[in-house]
Amino acid sequence: MSVIQRQRGAITLIFTFMLPAIVSLLAITVYFAMYSQVVIRAGQAVDSAVLACAYQQNDTGVVTEDILNYYRPNFVLPGLNQSVKLNSKNGCQISAQYRFEPAMVNALPVAIDSDTEVVSNSHSSAKLVVNVNGNGNGIQNPVDVALVMDISGSMKSDLPELKNIITDVIRDIDSSSNQVRFSIVPFQTGVGVSGAPWLLSSEVSPKCVDGLVYRNSNLDADKTVQSLNYPSDRLDFNEVTPGPWLDRCSDNSFILPLTNNLNSVIRHVNSLKTSGGSTASYQGFIWGVRTLTEQWQKEWKVTPVQSSSLTQRLILFTDGDDSRRDYFNDLMRAGLCDVIQQDLNIQVSFIGFGVSADRIKQFQQCAGRKESVFDASNTAELAAYFEDAININIGTNVSIVFGE
Repeated sequence: MSVIQRQRGAITLIFTFMLPAIVSLLAITVYFAMYSQVVIRAGQAVDSAVLACAYQQNDTGVVTEDILNYYRPNFVLPGLNQSVKLNSKNGCQISAQYRFEPAMVNALPVAIDSDTEVVSNSHSSAKLVVNVNGNGNGIQNPVDVALVMDISGSMKSDLPELKNIITDVIRDIDSSSNQVRFSIVPFQTGVGVSGAPWLLSSEVSPKCVDGLVYRNSNLDADKTVQSLNYPSDRLDFNEVTPGPWLDRCSDNSFILPLTNNLNSVIRHVNSLKTSGGSTASYQGFIWGVRTLTEQWQKEWKVTPVQSSSLTQRLILFTDGDDSRRDYFNDLMRAGLCDVIQQDLNIQVSFIGFGVSADRIKQFQQCAGRKESVFDASNTAELAAYFEDAININIGTNVSIVFGE
């Protein structure tokens, strides 16, 4: 029994000597657990706050404080030091500070004042990045758009507003990527070209170019569709020099081939003028296609984009019926719309401004989808429809990037 009592006494003595070390080890463990949680929570808090700030483009202090308080552990002092900055160049930048008083201060192996606070600072930044037609990885996909615009006499009062709507939308496109290209195809009775590399006579003076094929002076719809993407040397354009008294095409508004110079596109749109009294949207439709296909891009001395992600879109605007409406119907029956969309992979949209119900129905039959045809009855609707049509083709992809 005396041996057992001596062993108990020795264990008690050893435990007594080791107790301060055990308590110190426990205090250190608690300290590092508290510190690790504060560091992790502070990082989560500023990342969440900067995400909300960048997404909403709002640096309101209440939102930031609520998020920082949500992630704040219970033992962290409620008073938070924070800094929130938001600007267009650097995006949103948030810094925050969590402070806490260590538990079991007196048990730590180093002397620490009981009023000492441990501080953890965290910083995060994020920027809202907008890409045109992005693929989700911040890389912009190429887009070609042909704007086929009615400049017949009936457009005299509406053309200025249409030009403002178009140029406003184009100005909102990021031009730095050079991935978005436009062509402009104005039409009235016909379509005109000036300085076209595939028509040498147009280098001397502008020419009206007829996109239709005739047989015995009548429209040959089947041959017209078959020749839609023929090279220029296989076509007979029935070229005519335009003049102020000749209602064949405009003598001052001509095709602008595809270009990624958006300033040039805006200038060209602003230079358009109404002329003539007749409307032939099928002429603009055909020549709009002939600015987009790879074959005709080469004819215009434009380098085609070699990309599987290329999107091509034709948007036709008009405020009335064609003077020869049967021509458009004949061309549709010959498969014009199917060839454009299925064989040439060109998406089509139509915007009618105060046009008849039959005209809208005609466009819907050509497009094959009602949502690709817009019927505007006032300029406000026209602006909304046109912006919607452009966004379908040149949609913006918004992403938030941390660390920028």
